Amino acid sequence: MRVKELRVSKPMSVDIFIQLANLANKFESDIYVIGPNYKIDAKSLMGLLATLQIDDQITILTSGEDEEEAIKACIQFFK
Repeated sequence: MRVKELRVSKPMSVDIFIQLANLANKFESDIYVIGPNYKIDAKSLMGLLATLQIDDQITILTSGEDEEEAIKACIQFFK
């Protein structure tokens, strides 16, 4: 399991949410975005649309056979 805390610093549009869900779906690992009041599957577009906002302090959690690659890709995405 890999864990990384970060802040959402870029504006989140529908296109950005689609890109994030597509990125997460490239990996076999489970990928979760954990915020103050939610834990969502990063592969779920509806979950992302309903919860994630700019300036949220989030934790990315990955677990699975390609968890290292998945967490690196997610960190790069949010930079």
